[in-house]
Amino acid sequence: MCTESLNRYCNTGDIEHWQEIKSNTRIAKKEFFDNKIYEIASSNKRPWDLINWVKKKNLPTIESILYEGQSCNTLLDLWHALYSSYNSAENRPINASFLNKIPQANQILWPLFLKQEFKDAIAKCSSLSTPSLDHISWRHLKSLITNNRCLQKIVQIANTCIDLEFWPSHFKLSNTVVIPKPNKSNYNSPKSF
Repeated sequence: MCTESLNRYCNTGDIEHWQEIKSNTRIAKKEFFDNKIYEIASSNKRPWDLINWVKKKNLPTIESILYEGQSCNTLLDLWHALYSSYNSAENRPINASFLNKIPQANQILWPLFLKQEFKDAIAKCSSLSTPSLDHISWRHLKSLITNNRCLQKIVQIANTCIDLEFWPSHFKLSNTVVIPKPNKSNYNSPKSF
């Protein structure tokens, strides 16, 4: 289809044939990428494998991140440097005696989730955000809760967690992506990320 359009344009030089080339090229590209996306999504069901098509941003060359005068040469060192830099107030001593002067309030019971509250909360989440460690994205959850039985089970799990006053540790896991701040003259400090 594209070759025929190109040949017609080469023979005539007509602007209509040029428009035809552009249109046919757009259609061919769309079909190719749609087929490739379908192939990846149906074979391994991990759409993030498509990230290889995105042009990767090259980070500035640095020897290593420095923290407290030491190079961060291992992942554990880097984690400690970033965590300590962004949670620096965590281990500071505080005087909590003022809390004893506050009168004790009555215990408030946590209200249970309602289906509509869950739907409203999920509706505000971006369908384009990164999926969690289990590869489930907000788009997947939005699709799941269209089924009333699935919605009821999800709300039931959340309400059971509230009733038992227990939140499973695997609900607390996340991936953190460290992104360099733009236009920094030096990237060897944790505060540059």
